[in-house]
Amino acid sequence: MRRLAPFDPVLLTCVLAMLASSLLMVASSSMSISAVRYGDAYRIIGHWAVYVPIGLLLMWGVSRIEADWWKAMIMPLLGFALLLMALVLIPGIGMEINGARRWFSLLGLTLQPVELLKPVVVIYMAYYMTAFPERMKYFSTGLAPMLVVLLVAVVLLLVQPDFGSSVLLVALCVSMWFVGGVPLRHLSLMVGSVVPVGIIIMLAEPYRVKRFLSFVDPWADPLGSGYQLLQSMVAFGVGGVHGAGLGQGVQKLFYLPEPFTDFISAVIGEELGMPGMFALILLFGVMLMRGMQLARKTPDVFQRLIVVGCVTLLATTFFINLGAAMGVMPTKGMPMPLMSYGGSALFGACILLGLIFSVQRHQAQNMQRDGGRAHEARKPLSGAKA
Repeated sequence: MRRLAPFDPVLLTCVLAMLASSLLMVASSSMSISAVRYGDAYRIIGHWAVYVPIGLLLMWGVSRIEADWWKAMIMPLLGFALLLMALVLIPGIGMEINGARRWFSLLGLTLQPVELLKPVVVIYMAYYMTAFPERMKYFSTGLAPMLVVLLVAVVLLLVQPDFGSSVLLVALCVSMWFVGGVPLRHLSLMVGSVVPVGIIIMLAEPYRVKRFLSFVDPWADPLGSGYQLLQSMVAFGVGGVHGAGLGQGVQKLFYLPEPFTDFISAVIGEELGMPGMFALILLFGVMLMRGMQLARKTPDVFQRLIVVGCVTLLATTFFINLGAAMGVMPTKGMPMPLMSYGGSALFGACILLGLIFSVQRHQAQNMQRDGGRAHEARKPLSGAKA
């Protein structure tokens, strides 16, 4: 078996530190709820302690696959991901939770196919822009085919419904198209068309309007649509500069709904205060910066776009989650990568990180191999005179 270059130590350290912190904070924020809900205080953290190593194993496995394989297999992967997105909508196959049909039940796990769709869309967009660079000059052969794929994915998400992931995919694709060289006039035309449609879609559902209004003025309905945000703000306020102490938070005790998932940052803010939040943002910031440094150093455009897409997805999800918890963005049920409890979200984030590590490990291996060959070429032949 071919030996690959080792994992980037800085990036890997950030990933492991965040997962270790997640185990600690999920345990702190879930035990009381788990004891009441399941009669076992350790059930949620017990599941999480199983999901984390599975996620790391998945990241390791993806990191061993060369980028050329993803390029060769992208169309079957895209078809499979879209098929899963369609199957999850069928009653009896997909699970419905709180009015949304987004999950499969498999071996006791609830899995969201959108977490597979996200990295597949990254690979497809990178593939199309690098395989057909001459088509990018024309809307009908350049941006239009990629728009069709994005539109199909967004429609399937809106039917579930999952408006947040739809917005996330649109933001991802626009970022990749900008970096990939799609003409600005085409992007401007597309964005000018998408924004009004997005506003109409948001206003079409009363619960989305309620979320937006609660973001603008959570005190207008403090026991209803504004409840989550207000409790989250209370948690940050109680934590203050020093924090209440690990395990000493109060908001997780049935005040803040689901504190170990979407609002885990509020628990961190309450219990660990400003130092805890600073450490969280620093770890994630270093991880993202390391990813972008890798993208800049990657000579292959396809691989560079994969890294840019994966980093964009992780960064956007992180800041949406943190912004919603802090009240600077509308509340959205979007977990924080590597921190929030949730198997599907963790596996999706580990696939994205695995793709980043795949580029890094194979690129470093190729550089070592090419450097070794150059060194061998410079050696004098045996027996040659000096």
